[in-house]
Amino acid sequence: MDTDRELQFGPGMRVQRLVEAAFLVLALFTRDAGFALVTFALTSLQAISPRWAVVALVVARLVRFDGRHRVGDLYFDLRGSRGACAISVLAQALGLALILAGYPLAGFLLLTVPTASFLIAPTLGFCAGCWFYVLGRDWLARRGLRRTFDGHTDICVDAPQRARDQRQLPLAP
Repeated sequence: MDTDRELQFGPGMRVQRLVEAAFLVLALFTRDAGFALVTFALTSLQAISPRWAVVALVVARLVRFDGRHRVGDLYFDLRGSRGACAISVLAQALGLALILAGYPLAGFLLLTVPTASFLIAPTLGFCAGCWFYVLGRDWLARRGLRRTFDGHTDICVDAPQRARDQRQLPLAP
């Protein structure tokens, strides 16, 4: 099994995000921060390494990617996913800290931001954490600061000679 390919195009990451959202929704409706801690742990693992998406890996083992995808399918980028999860971990940590400090309303209101992103990402394809990560990455790149993670880089749009290294998938008929 090609784990990266399964995570990039298979249904695992969608299920991962929906599970994380479900725990945050439970936390919001029950006002029990314990449910939010589960999502915090899952997201923290992905901030350390995007390949530690526990739910997505289980789904990838059970449901194999058939090799076809649609243009609107989510793109799983190792750097973007890690950056988005790091931003989400910060938002969740601040929300949980506010709850523990005795400000539950502010804490749970802050937890609605990652909840909304976890619900919107698998359904509409927009991830707020990814968007903020890309904004920050571009801001740093304009100032001459560039870094790579695990030797992976984002899709190259201005250097055709590097495009050969990128895997292409056939579009679904």
